[in-house]
Amino acid sequence: MLISFAVKNFRSIKDRKEISMLKTGLSGFAGNYVKLTKKQSVLKSAVIYGSNASGKSNYLKAIHAMEYLVIHSSSYKLDERIEPYEPYLLDSTYAESPVEMDISFLYDSLQYDYSISFTSKRIEREELFCYSTKSKSLLFSRTAEKDMKFGDYYKGVKKTIEKLLLPNQLFLSKASDNNIDVLKSAYLFFRDGLSAFPLMEEFMESSMSMLYAKRLADDTSSSFARRFNALICSLDTGISSVTAKERDWQDDALGNLPEVVKNKIKEDYKYEIRTHHPVYKNGVQVSVRAFEIASESTGTQSLFAIGGILLDALDKGRVLVVDEFEKNLHPEITKYFIRMFHNPDINQKNAQLIFATHDISQLSNDHFRRDQVWFTNKDEYGSTDIRRCSDISGLRLGTPIDKWYASGRIGSTPQIDDRNFIIEMQKGVENED
Repeated sequence: MLISFAVKNFRSIKDRKEISMLKTGLSGFAGNYVKLTKKQSVLKSAVIYGSNASGKSNYLKAIHAMEYLVIHSSSYKLDERIEPYEPYLLDSTYAESPVEMDISFLYDSLQYDYSISFTSKRIEREELFCYSTKSKSLLFSRTAEKDMKFGDYYKGVKKTIEKLLLPNQLFLSKASDNNIDVLKSAYLFFRDGLSAFPLMEEFMESSMSMLYAKRLADDTSSSFARRFNALICSLDTGISSVTAKERDWQDDALGNLPEVVKNKIKEDYKYEIRTHHPVYKNGVQVSVRAFEIASESTGTQSLFAIGGILLDALDKGRVLVVDEFEKNLHPEITKYFIRMFHNPDINQKNAQLIFATHDISQLSNDHFRRDQVWFTNKDEYGSTDIRRCSDISGLRLGTPIDKWYASGRIGSTPQIDDRNFIIEMQKGVENED
């Protein structure tokens, strides 16, 4: 489970900003958090609101950037650019400074604190601590000069990895290639316990749909297939079942396209997804008719991808990070997806959902605790600030947050000044006359 994440000097985020998943002293909504100890409880979801270009998506991209580096930096070649390096460019003192990220998480019953700092060329700092008992124990620390320090709790290969480690590679990533048990759980959190989708674009939805189509085609009676069908059919789509099978491409199906393009299309659309709808006569069901998924609405097609992602997160107790995952979905379906994470009968492995949205209807007081809601704003210099709803003064217990937010009283909504636009439009009309 994610406990907290902080980032500095990344895209629009200039100064250190942190989102905490720790429950505050607010009462109510017992299903919205998990009690770890007498003094510590972790929230199952968090939502970020903000106007366009306020930086809410950049915070989620930062989580994805850290995930990417831990999983992939071990394969970097010497002098290869560290791709996630995207500093704040509107202040010359920050434009060449390191990006800094800190994360605290719980995995395999151990809590870890992990910090990294990096430029486009090298890792400047990397530290990993764990809480083996009640105390915080160093596993390892590393500087840009590859000055490695290991704590007493670290057991495993040291010199071999140090010699192989390149300046642009994370030690945690490199150690995963050498199967060091004491670091394995920390690495597996990023590989198996965290799923960050900073942008659910059409190509991402398509690739995820093919992934889940393969799982449906491989075993139509699997637990995943049964639960996936149950989920899709419960959402008032009119669908009675969903099936998938490997597509039988005919030799002339793609015409005279180059062979490399044909192969790419065949791979990207390897599986044929069909939805099944009941057919009625005089109000009585007489048969079932199958349709290609492309015949369904855009929203129903989106359900296929996001439904699989949600099920995976719930099955494996993952931290799911998604930007605007409600795109193309009815607000009531979005609300149900959020409540799945708050329902202990469904979320049995304490998965977490962290997402950004513009959907104000989800801000109702009967949905989230105030310590689950965050707002982003940009200051006059274009730097992102992020505030927790429970920290905003003047919000009483019965205050309708959705109405306050919509009216701009909380901020984080677009401040439209169209005076110059109107003047220019008038000039254009006058010139045409």
